[in-house]
Amino acid sequence: PADPANLDTETKITQQAGQVWFPNSAYKTAQAIKDFNREELPLIIFANWRGFSGGMRDMYGEILKYGAYIVDGLVEYKQPVFVYIPPFGELRGGAWVVVDPKINPDVMEMYADKDSRGGVLEPEGTVTVQFKQRDIVQTMKRIDPLYNELFTKNGKEEMTHEERKKRVAELRNREAYLMPAYHMISTTFAELHDTPQRMAAKGVIREILDWRTAREFFYWKVKRRILEFDVEKKLKAANKKLNHGQMLSMLRRWFIESKGPVQNYLWMMIGLWSLGWVTQRNSNPFQII
Repeated sequence: PADPANLDTETKITQQAGQVWFPNSAYKTAQAIKDFNREELPLIIFANWRGFSGGMRDMYGEILKYGAYIVDGLVEYKQPVFVYIPPFGELRGGAWVVVDPKINPDVMEMYADKDSRGGVLEPEGTVTVQFKQRDIVQTMKRIDPLYNELFTKNGKEEMTHEERKKRVAELRNREAYLMPAYHMISTTFAELHDTPQRMAAKGVIREILDWRTAREFFYWKVKRRILEFDVEKKLKAANKKLNHGQMLSMLRRWFIESKGPVQNYLWMMIGLWSLGWVTQRNSNPFQII
């Protein structure tokens, strides 16, 4: 029995799909985010979800409420948050919505591996919505000479009922022969919109990373962001009217005045150059440059 004190109980094994948030897993995720925030720790989310489970049982289990808990936890987060889509991982549907950096842009940043994919709709769903079967048929008429010839003759030539029935059958057979190839091409084209390069071009991620150097990148990135947050706290204590963007602009201006315009590019580097300077500012953020 599942409960040794009750012989009537029995173990029940329930299979659940991977890469999907269910009510219990969504609640655990939200609770972990709140615990990390309470302990004032930076957060790195390895995002590899295809969305939330939307069955009737999950709706009864309050999946929407627990998904909203994740958003609430990220909105209230006071430490650096990094969302990283790992190699061959994908971020889709409602899972993208609840970890989007726009939820809390002052602390959240999103990155993606060069072999990852991301988008609200999967390629199959995009094709179903944006490039329906009638659109594929129109493309066949435009590109395939044989299909275009059959379609033209079927519409213009005078023929008997039997001949027209034969031509329609030939047209349908050609359409069925071409449909798998055209559907595969359209799906591949839709998938190109989910690549990290496209995500970077649309501005939804900060940078494209390589798994081999991701550990080093996040080590320096987390270290620098923690120091920046410490400096911002001291600036905020001196002037409560300053917002996050103004304080970052102030730090960048101080860096340029300190290093000179020639070394301006070093600010964008997350290694020892900028880290050492931010460490110096953190010890005395009001030092006259």
